[in-house]
Parts: sequence; structure tokens; C-alpha cells
Amino acid sequence: MPATPLTPNPMTLDRAKMAKEQGNAAFKSGDYPAAIGHYTSAILADPDDSTFPLNRAAAYLKLGKNEDAERDCTTVLKLSRNNVKALFRRGQARMGFGCLDKARADFVRASELEPSNQSVKQELLEVDKLVQQQKQKHDSANTSRPITLPPGVVPAIKRRRVPIEIHENVSPPELTVKGAEKQPNGLGDNELLQPISSRALPRNHEPSSSNVGPDQSTVPPLPRQTTSARIESFKDAKQLRDTAKPSRVGGGIFRPSGNHTLFARDDEISGATPVTTSLPAMVDSTVQAPMTLFNFTKMWESHIKDEDRWNILSGIPPSSLPKMFQASLEPVLLSSILQHFKQVIDLQIATPDDVRKYLVSLSKVQRFGTIMLFMNKDEKLILKGLWETCGKLDK
Repeated sequence: MPATPLTPNPMTLDRAKMAKEQGNAAFKSGDYPAAIGHYTSAILADPDDSTFPLNRAAAYLKLGKNEDAERDCTTVLKLSRNNVKALFRRGQARMGFGCLDKARADFVRASELEPSNQSVKQELLEVDKLVQQQKQKHDSANTSRPITLPPGVVPAIKRRRVPIEIHENVSPPELTVKGAEKQPNGLGDNELLQPISSRALPRNHEPSSSNVGPDQSTVPPLPRQTTSARIESFKDAKQLRDTAKPSRVGGGIFRPSGNHTLFARDDEISGATPVTTSLPAMVDSTVQAPMTLFNFTKMWESHIKDEDRWNILSGIPPSSLPKMFQASLEPVLLSSILQHFKQVIDLQIATPDDVRKYLVSLSKVQRFGTIMLFMNKDEKLILKGLWETCGKLDK
């Protein structure tokens, strides 16, 4: 048995009719987005009524949404094939996005259904005008304009010139150094290279070695090692190099803590004692303190000993701490500084008076109160103990 078509619910039809009336009221007042919303509600309530998408297409055209208007008009024509308003509005939408051929077909179809409709005739004339303009523009683009030359002027023939470079089999020139002397004959492949001078030396008016005074120093000539014996192994080459130029390079032990041990450069000096340098000797009052937060953090993390850290911190005036930290002091760094203050007081590396000056300056750093909110209970106890220890100086 064929399926019985569903009968719309009267309540649904009433709701669709009410939404349509609200959409018409919004359309007349110029509120086209609200009208589109009401028409959409009507379509959802009754999708078989072609009036609802037709009215929504009119609202879409007012907002310039030509693609949406074309879609609604196509929906109307599926429900009502000879709807002149749907053909007219779809033609307007297609003109809006430049599909002139399809727009003309819609206007022609609407004119056949209603020959007396003046709006359709006017739009048909307009689309014919646009099609003619588009055709003329296309023809003018494809037609090349002839180039006119003055009388008596012959157009020059353009010729392509390709440069040709001839390469002959010529041996490369020998590289010579100005003022360099020729290599002495008799040196084979197995002999060492001889040092030569690449600078032209004066031949005349040159003082001899006998005229040089005792206070004038002369540079000894480079040792010239010439041998005709063939080097048989790497051991022979090493012995020859050691005897020709003994090494005078010293050495030492370099430690991350800064306590370096340096040895004498001359191995022939007997009884030489290693020279030990430590960080307190390197960081003194004459050395410029790290006045940037980046340099301070880098030095602070690279030194672990309390003595080294106090030498770094004591080189910074307490009054310059707010300027150096500004608003970039982190809770981790502040906690490390507070623990260091406690250690230097316990180890008697620094006096409570000196520590108190830095505590007062740290309290003036921006966001100091906010940083304290991120401190745990133990860190706050350390800060409280420091203030109690250093605050006894005021009594």
C-alpha cells in the first residue's frame, strides 16, 4: 500500500505563520538579520511552504548575500516550478556574483510567464547591457593594437647576441711572491721545506751586524733544518721536531670553583712552585660587580660556596638591588639569597649589620610582597629569623 502523506500539526502551522508575521515586521522595519531568523524558524516549522524561503531570499538580497539568496530561490522553484518571484530574485542574485548567462535565463523565463511585468523587463535590459560590455572588454583585450612609427623610421631588427668565450689549453700561471727568493737547488721531495721571506728586504744602505749597538736587539734567524736522510717512521719525525723546537708551553689545573693551579712555562726552571688562584683574590673591590640581572644570576648559579657568593653579592651596593632586579626577581632566586644570608651569618662570613642592609634593599624591590605569597612555610620562617637576628642591631 502507498504511504499516506503526513498531515502537518495545526500547532506547528500556527507557529510557522506567527514566525512569518514576525519576519515580515522585521523586514519592513529594516532589521534584515532578525527577519532572516524569523523566516528560518518558519521554514523549520513548515518546510513545504515556499513562501518562507522566498521571503528569506529577499532578506538575503538586502544584505548582499547573493549565494544564500540563490539557494533559497532554487528551493522555492523545486516546490513551485513557475514561481515568477523566485526566478526574478534568483536572477538578481546571479547578477550579483557575476553569473550573467544564468541570470539572463532566469529573467527570460520570468518574462515568458509574465510578459507584462515591467521589473522583469528592466532587469533583462540591464543584464543584456552587462553581457555586451563584458563581450566588448573581452574582444578589446584579445585585439592587439598596431604600433605606428613616424614616417621615414625603419623598425630595427632585434637580434640576439650570445657572448662566446674561447678557452685554450694553456697551463695555469705559476704563483709567485714578490721579493721571494727562489728555492735552492738540490732539495728533493724527501727534504723539508725551507723558510723564505715574503717581504722584499733592502739590499743597499742596510746596516751590518757589526754596526748594531749593544742596546739594539736583533732577532735571531729561524733555525734551518736540512737533512738528506729519509724519515723512516713517526718516531723519527717526533724526535726531529722536539730537538728542533722544544716546547715551552706550561699548563695548569682549572677548576669550576675558581681555584686554579698554574704551572711555570719554562720546564728548565727548577724549584718552581705552582701558583694557585682563588675566587676571593680574583673578585675584589676593584672588579666591577655584575650590575645586570642576567650576569648576576649566571655568576650566582655557577658558584656554590657561601664565601664565593658573598664576594659576588658584597661587590654590589645594597642601594642598587631594586634597580638591578626591577620586576624580574623570581621566588626561587629570592629563597636562595635568603638561605645564603642565614649561612653567612652562622659561619661568621658576614656580620648581621651587612646582611640587614641587603634585606632592607630587597624589601624595596618591585613585587616583593607578591613574591612572598609564593614562598613556602620554611622560607618564610628563614626570612622571619633573619629579621629577628638583624633587627637586634636597632636596640
